[in-house]
Amino acid sequence: MMYLAAALAMLAVLMAVPSGTPANRLDAADPRGRTARAWPAWAGMVLASAAVPVAGGLMGGPSGAVLGFSAGVVTFTVGVFVRKARRRSGRARLRTEVVRGCQVLAAQLRVGLVPAAALTAAARDCPVLAEVAAEHAVGVPAPVALRRVRARHGLVLEELATAWTVAERAGASLTDTIDALAERLTARREVERLAEAELAAPRATGRLLALLPFAGLGLGYLFGGDPVGFLTGSTVGQLCLVLGTVLACAGALWTERLAESGAD
Repeated sequence: MMYLAAALAMLAVLMAVPSGTPANRLDAADPRGRTARAWPAWAGMVLASAAVPVAGGLMGGPSGAVLGFSAGVVTFTVGVFVRKARRRSGRARLRTEVVRGCQVLAAQLRVGLVPAAALTAAARDCPVLAEVAAEHAVGVPAPVALRRVRARHGLVLEELATAWTVAERAGASLTDTIDALAERLTARREVERLAEAELAAPRATGRLLALLPFAGLGLGYLFGGDPVGFLTGSTVGQLCLVLGTVLACAGALWTERLAESGAD
């Protein structure tokens, strides 16, 4: 049974990391596009989690199914954490990239380049603007091109499109408008970094609490007991294993949800 538990744990780890859309294009996208792309990834994680108890049941009978269910819950929880971390990292990278692109764009406009040439120059530092520059070069208005690309890359480009539109309609300086946008995005990113730093401790605490049951297993062996044998070899123990795993993972996910609410 110990070997079965180890095998299921290894299977859970291998299946926990979700694959799919690159992170920098996932969370930063608009809600409808993000939801459409998120469904396959979530479905994949659910199927991966469901496969673990099935494998456990085939290899070890009812006891294996219980172990597999617990490993599947852990699989899903780890997958959620990895997915959320990727999304946060991708959102930060995209915003940093767009800020740099805005700064280069404003600098190129300031020295007298036309918008098409300025966009091409900015695309070297902000690859996400390369699609915008290509469309603008063939006659598509920059705000329209930005909004098309936004659906794939993120709401931050909507702000650039809006700033560009306002500058054109109001006759304001496009250079000053984009400079102001870059400053606002930079300030917002600093606030996000501060929030992430402040929330690091609560996140770590939640994950530590989820790992405390493993310390309990160690204490059980230290005092001469056989906690794993009890959890896998008796009906009461199996019930405790399932409930304990579900509650520990639910607590970790709830803590993460509270941390996300604080960041928002």
